Amino acid sequence: MTLIWIKRILYNRYALFVVFLYLYLWIAHPLLEITKGLLRMEVPFLLYLYYCLNLWIKQTKWQAVIAAIPLALLYLIHDYYFLRFFRIAKINDLHQIPELIAVTDVSIVLMVMGLLLVFLYPLLKNIRYSTKGLVWSIPALFVFVAPFYDPSGFIKVYSWLSIEVIYYAPAVNVEYNGRIVTALYNEAKRNEILQNIVQYRDIHKLSLQLPKALEGEEKANGRNIHLILLEGFVDLTLLTKLPEPIHTVHPEFAKLFGKNQGFSVSPVFGGYTAQAEFEVLCGVPAFQEFDVIEYNAFTGSPTYCLPTILKKLGYKSIASQGFKPDFFNGLIAYRGLGFDEIYFAKEYAPTRESYLSKGEETDNKYFADSLLFEQNLSFVKQRLAEKKPFLNFVETVYGHVPFEMGNRVGPELYPNIDLPWDLKRIVNQNMYRTQAVADYVQKLMLLDPYSLIVLFSDHLPPLEGGTGMYAKYGYLTEDVPDRFYKNRFFVIRDGKFEKYDIFYHFNIYRLILDYVTNHEYCKNMSCKFNYPLDKEGFRDDYRIIMGLASQ
Repeated sequence: MTLIWIKRILYNRYALFVVFLYLYLWIAHPLLEITKGLLRMEVPFLLYLYYCLNLWIKQTKWQAVIAAIPLALLYLIHDYYFLRFFRIAKINDLHQIPELIAVTDVSIVLMVMGLLLVFLYPLLKNIRYSTKGLVWSIPALFVFVAPFYDPSGFIKVYSWLSIEVIYYAPAVNVEYNGRIVTALYNEAKRNEILQNIVQYRDIHKLSLQLPKALEGEEKANGRNIHLILLEGFVDLTLLTKLPEPIHTVHPEFAKLFGKNQGFSVSPVFGGYTAQAEFEVLCGVPAFQEFDVIEYNAFTGSPTYCLPTILKKLGYKSIASQGFKPDFFNGLIAYRGLGFDEIYFAKEYAPTRESYLSKGEETDNKYFADSLLFEQNLSFVKQRLAEKKPFLNFVETVYGHVPFEMGNRVGPELYPNIDLPWDLKRIVNQNMYRTQAVADYVQKLMLLDPYSLIVLFSDHLPPLEGGTGMYAKYGYLTEDVPDRFYKNRFFVIRDGKFEKYDIFYHFNIYRLILDYVTNHEYCKNMSCKFNYPLDKEGFRDDYRIIMGLASQ
């Protein structure tokens, strides 16, 4: 009897499809758990889609395999994204494809496109018109369209069929309910919120509004703020299992910062710099309610973030970024944030006025830290002569994937070290990066001794092995909360180094405002710098800020 059932399974494509699906999920464990929730929605839906795909494919001996290709690709792309960036892929992430292509090596882009063509060629070659397929596919069309045109209805059905909806934990929600249906749910949730965002555009309900008693130039100390975002900057001394001997930081850096290196918890791992920016500049967690990247929802309409508040205190806010104006909707977002002056590298924005130029002689499309800092120091010197307080916000880009050295930096110090290619490049970059940071900070302190200097990393750089690679080489320990979201950050207040053991990126905003108001800000606003912290208390302010930004 058992042999009969085995034979039936082996000769039934739909039974084999389910077997291979569960086999894949078992192999992927513990990436995402296998739960009975899959039987309620994901497996029936996939079987239905697989049946429809079979109707659209010519009847050949490979029909069953070819029909499975689109579904297999969806799963593989979803799980690779999770492994690489440690977050659940969403439909709206498709908006980031142009940025991803722009920052990825051409050879890698061509290789990926080639692999996709290899998989899709047999599908395109064997597709056929089928009236029966058209009829059976109509319900699927409604399912895929519903999140965009009837998001509330889709959410109700999803909630009814699911075991439990875990909105605050996307990975757990996928574990409970499946990959594809949850991706559709996330899009429905985003569109439902966008429909309701109008109600959050009342600035009078914003608890982050600066009290009238604190507005005006006379309420601020007039000291400058230098806020430096270090792209993909990682403290390699925390990778305790690197092979010996490796000197991971420049001696000047170690001497300068010593033990004054705290941690700040980023909202992201391995990418999405704009999320870290948003938190630091707007003082609220990046909840991703309205978009995978908050900046994407910005229209240039004024919202209420750090540059706008500083303007009320008599400050000018200046943003300097060594890459492209359209990267993460940067130019429009900076306008909405309230920056008075915005500069990008001339090579990427030739029609805009800028003091930044990475130079035509470099073979690296990313601005070398040392060169960017050198130009910013000259710019700061000019601004100091104007005797008007300012925010100097600088975003570096040199530490971006694929971590190329470039000819503006020295040679590889460890060309033969036995490490994965990406980690090897980071190790070789880091001596030069830490030297550039140390040199910049020392010169900045001499130029502007009575100022606040804050340097923070947006996120840990992405490695091909994702968080597993960091675990392999000993980044912190397993019992450390937010292990892969903790990044080094540095604070120099009026020439003196300060250490904050554990911070949140969104509290750097409060640190700055408390500094310029001589601690009056936190006396009036009840700042909460403790860790861990319940983020839900910030959600209403987050919604208002996003509502204003998206008008």
